[in-house]
Amino acid sequence: MVFLGDMVWNRYPLSRLFVLFCLGIVLSNFTELTLLPCATAAITGLLLSVLLFFSNGVFGNFKNRWFSGIPASVTFFALGICVTLLHTELYFSQPLTSDKMDGYFLVELLDEPKEKERVGVPVRLLYKKDTFPERVNSKAMAYLQKSQQANLLRYGDRIWIKTRLNPLDEPKNPFEFDYKNYLNLKAIYYQFYADSTSWEMVSHDNGLTLVAKAQEARRAALQTIESWNLTVNQKSVTKALLLGFRSEISDELLSAYSAAGAMHVLAVSGLHVGIVYLLTFYLLFFLEKLPYGKLVRTVLLIMLLWTFALITGMSASVVRAATMFSMVAIASGFKNFTSVFNTIMGSAMLLLTLYPNYLFEVGFQLSYLAVFGIVWLQPRFEEMWKPNGWLLKKVWSITTVSLAAQVATFPLGLYYFHQFPGLFLVSNLLVIPVVTILMYVGLVALLLSLAGWVPTFLVAIYAAFLSAMNWSVNWIEGLDFFLLDQIHISRLELSLLYLLIAFFFTWLYQGKSYRLLVSVVLASFLGLSQWLELRQLKKQKQWVVYATKGHTSLGLYHPKAAVFISDSLMLADDDGLTFHVKHHWWARNAQPVSRNIESGIETRYCYKTDELILFENKSIWLAGTNLEQARQATTWVARGKLAKGVESLAYKPQKLILSAELNYYQRKDWVAWAKKYQVIYWDVQEKGAYVGAVASQ
Repeated sequence: MVFLGDMVWNRYPLSRLFVLFCLGIVLSNFTELTLLPCATAAITGLLLSVLLFFSNGVFGNFKNRWFSGIPASVTFFALGICVTLLHTELYFSQPLTSDKMDGYFLVELLDEPKEKERVGVPVRLLYKKDTFPERVNSKAMAYLQKSQQANLLRYGDRIWIKTRLNPLDEPKNPFEFDYKNYLNLKAIYYQFYADSTSWEMVSHDNGLTLVAKAQEARRAALQTIESWNLTVNQKSVTKALLLGFRSEISDELLSAYSAAGAMHVLAVSGLHVGIVYLLTFYLLFFLEKLPYGKLVRTVLLIMLLWTFALITGMSASVVRAATMFSMVAIASGFKNFTSVFNTIMGSAMLLLTLYPNYLFEVGFQLSYLAVFGIVWLQPRFEEMWKPNGWLLKKVWSITTVSLAAQVATFPLGLYYFHQFPGLFLVSNLLVIPVVTILMYVGLVALLLSLAGWVPTFLVAIYAAFLSAMNWSVNWIEGLDFFLLDQIHISRLELSLLYLLIAFFFTWLYQGKSYRLLVSVVLASFLGLSQWLELRQLKKQKQWVVYATKGHTSLGLYHPKAAVFISDSLMLADDDGLTFHVKHHWWARNAQPVSRNIESGIETRYCYKTDELILFENKSIWLAGTNLEQARQATTWVARGKLAKGVESLAYKPQKLILSAELNYYQRKDWVAWAKKYQVIYWDVQEKGAYVGAVASQ
């Protein structure tokens, strides 16, 4: 049995070049480099590689083959740097100066607007209206007030808008999701809000014609699905499954699919594109008998794959899958399909050449690791048992594919999403066969419906299978004791996990005792790292005032207990808690008890009565009207207007925390008061969450 190193690193030299190419991208993102010397290094390396390739001298000797690989390595490393620098110069604009952040802007919509609490859409800033229109080359995230006019906006529309551009905020809470970095990777550096009176339409159809037509076809398909005899939940899942439109899926259903480990079903990705590829591949079988039939079928396959990608919104996951299957179609069409690994790395390198920042997107990482895991491990898992019968073989095949993909991706899942779906095998066994049927039946029904005939019987069959899938997912979600959540691992632990997987499975299939020894050492380091982290947490006592806009939220953390205090609206907002607060809980391995800020608290480590909180040796006043309690507190947390009588208090706190609940005028009053009496203050809306240590008593 061939182990990982021999199979990939030695047998497929492209793997080394791909790694070096990726290292060049990473280096370019985290250091200041210039294009000219890097381009010179790439060209020099390429010329030397060509020279050595055609040389029959000493460098052509097998023993000296390593030497001829040096110029190629330099070339690909330098190419990684060059494509990143070129991409930055072409697509990433220089920051706008403060005098250009406010006024009238001509913007063009880069996508179809998504309606939630507000209408959100990425836009390109084209011109700023001044004495003369001034060219602006940048992108922003626009949030528009809900209105009938906003709902009519489409991709490619241009509008004049009066607004102020705001730089994207850094994460304001401990371990909070870095939304700024997420948008920066898409070259979006600003955001703004505008009400319905602040903008006016200028023109339509300014985007790429092909994309506009694809969006038009998508809207027609969405309206067609709306006419089918399905429930609201079934329609929302159908739109996601067939067209990649997830905006209408309820939070409860999304949570159920996530907990069941079946979230990939709702995002058009490799599974869906693979099904479309197989369907069209077999439907076009008759072309092989025609002159140049294989070439024609390959061209049609690629065209259909990219048509599907366009109609489903050209999301990053669809682009990745369409690129990969296009390369598979080319290789198989010309009978040159020798290596899946070459196809994987070739498609990845092509995508990274066009858009180097894909390397830092979690979707890209998960997609390629899953495919790599399937190619590397699935055949070996499948050899472990040879079942008899068609059904058992299919079940075992799905099991091994799911297991291989999960082994390759679960460390990233722990790192980014902090959970592990223990029943992923069960969910995939139930969901994947049903999704395959749903894709075949759904696509046929959709095409017939768009042609003018709604196949009622097909829609009924589709609805029955969809109900079965939703029921399965909800049933698995109900077994929540199999969902391991609130898991936090560091980047070091993530790296150790992947090294452990590599060494363990190469030992399992190839042997050699040193690999087992390294695996044991790595596992020991992982265990030690987690133990030290927990030991450190047991020594920490913290209190935190979180930056939760419009709310006052406090966390009181003792090694043996934790309490989270906020208002009823914040406590009921699970999405808001997850975004702003829960990542901190998971990092601390805390499971706090939630309490309403208006109610009392009495525990062994925390006591709250009215507006006064006592936590270990800290006394905190939730600034209101109880001035007697104000005198007992060393720290005040302002959560409303400056109360009458505060000015006349002789007592002043050691520190004032301005919560995120304060409006502009309340903040202004509190800041003026703090400056007047020389009280140290911390504004969580401006500086982020306040994290205070508590000394042991």
